[in-house]
Amino acid sequence: MASVAIRGVEKRFGAAKIIRGVDLDINDHEFVVLVGPSGCGKSTLLRMIAGLETISSGTITIGDRLINDVAPQDRDIAMVFQSYALYPHMSVHDNIGFSLKLRKKSKAEIESSVMEAATILNLQDYLQRSPRQLSGGQRQRVAMGRALVRNAQVFLYDEPLSNLDAKLRVTMRTEIKALHQRLQTTSVYVTHDQIEAMTMADRIVVMNAGRVEQIGTPLELYDTPANLFVADFIGSPSMNFIPGVFERDGDKVVVVGRDGTRLPAPATTRATHSQNVVLGIRPEHLGLRSDGEGAAAVVEVVEPTGPNIEVFASLAGIRTCSILSQRHPFQPGQQIWLGAEMDQMHLFDAASGVRL
Repeated sequence: MASVAIRGVEKRFGAAKIIRGVDLDINDHEFVVLVGPSGCGKSTLLRMIAGLETISSGTITIGDRLINDVAPQDRDIAMVFQSYALYPHMSVHDNIGFSLKLRKKSKAEIESSVMEAATILNLQDYLQRSPRQLSGGQRQRVAMGRALVRNAQVFLYDEPLSNLDAKLRVTMRTEIKALHQRLQTTSVYVTHDQIEAMTMADRIVVMNAGRVEQIGTPLELYDTPANLFVADFIGSPSMNFIPGVFERDGDKVVVVGRDGTRLPAPATTRATHSQNVVLGIRPEHLGLRSDGEGAAAVVEVVEPTGPNIEVFASLAGIRTCSILSQRHPFQPGQQIWLGAEMDQMHLFDAASGVRL
């Protein structure tokens, strides 16, 4: 296994910059997830590590070896793609062992490696089947097995679960995480799904427009987002944002919303009086208060999810979401009172988006 070091990496297509000076250290045995919206550059960065895209400037090293000019097949990496890319005329056994056959391994070595991978991935009973006889999840496991037998230093995953249905995605992300915990292979995983990122990663790299917005553990990004972009992207449902003006009134600090609603603000903020700010509150931290307490809100939509209900209500002229564990027979147009947990509020500068 090995670490991956990315230094000042850029990717340009003509005058267009796709990757803008990325610096990133991926530790040995670490599972790092690159996440961000479509077009942010995460897959391009992964393909640069794999050698499928050239590096316009900067360096990438795996272990102690600079790999900028090393051919993909010589980088000692294994890659799992969004499409399974299985050979339809080959059995599962032959699909898994094909790369070893190309490398002139002996039949005994191929058989041993294929059986070991099949055992790890619970594919022993499917080795003689063709890909068309498998479910989507089984095909993805075959693709993972093909990567596994390479015994590479680094595993690269390019949105491997995108073609699966919602329930199977949950199952497969658990299997991938369990596989990593067993093998401890250095892994880089790309997804646009922040739930995948939160549940699977040791650390998450949030990307936007070719830049790294923040790097941290899942809970670090969730609890202390560096800016509005990260706060909005990480979390489902996403954080509520209420724009307003920050005011200090003696010992009290408030954010005055656009409709004049006065909302309490965290006293430890670096915001200054009359600064334009955005107040951020996670849905689970915005709860019901007794009548006349908190801030008045008008119910718009109620969505039961089973264990909770999600209440969308107009607060300070902004549609907000509250996640409530108790069931309430709210109706659209009903007035309720909402309040936030003071130690769970976030303030951001309205102009720069930076956390205050």
